Amino acid sequence: MRTWSVVSQKGGSGKTTLVLHLAIAAASEGAAVSVVDLDPQRSAERWSELREERVKNDDLVVVHGTATGLAGMLKAARDNGTTLALIDTPPAVDKSMIYAAAAADVVIVPTRSSVMDQFSLRETLDYLKQIRALTKTVVVLNAASTDKAARADTEHLAGDEFGVGVLSVALADHVDLAASLRTGRGVTEAAPKRKAAKAVQDIYAELCAFERKLARARRLSA
Repeated sequence: MRTWSVVSQKGGSGKTTLVLHLAIAAASEGAAVSVVDLDPQRSAERWSELREERVKNDDLVVVHGTATGLAGMLKAARDNGTTLALIDTPPAVDKSMIYAAAAADVVIVPTRSSVMDQFSLRETLDYLKQIRALTKTVVVLNAASTDKAARADTEHLAGDEFGVGVLSVALADHVDLAASLRTGRGVTEAAPKRKAAKAVQDIYAELCAFERKLARARRLSA
């Protein structure tokens, strides 16, 4: 089973939105997906109740729990046939981030491109450095600014200071992302021909490529 953790110490970075859209995009590509919601706000779990009402015969699994119960939840997901587990974490530097990063094959850090978000990104990456998770970490720009300098600043921070890459595809502040979730669907289901759906699909593909690259590196070093 593959495991991706989405982490950031800042609220509003788009963790849950990214997790849910990626989960549905992955399922459409044939993955058996489980979402593990470690956030005390339980946003992903509550959204899954809306999805259950609106989408029939759906196989997407969303469960809520705590960091100390993560290993058990991941084992249950694996035993139930999950091939990709996505872990949503609270907006804090705490043991949830430690447990989620340790369990992950890929650590995904979403960030917006404002100066304040770059402060938060530095703190998140520094924490991941302390727990030795940077080598499997990648940054995703969310609600990305059209200002090329803002992206360059993020790439400089992530790459030059921490050696972490930024995905080439960014999520713009598409209304389709929020609108689709209000219907209990991902944007790739609700508006498959829109730019937002294409961005989510491309992000999923790029994350899969990053994961394969990490796996090859581990095999070569074994």
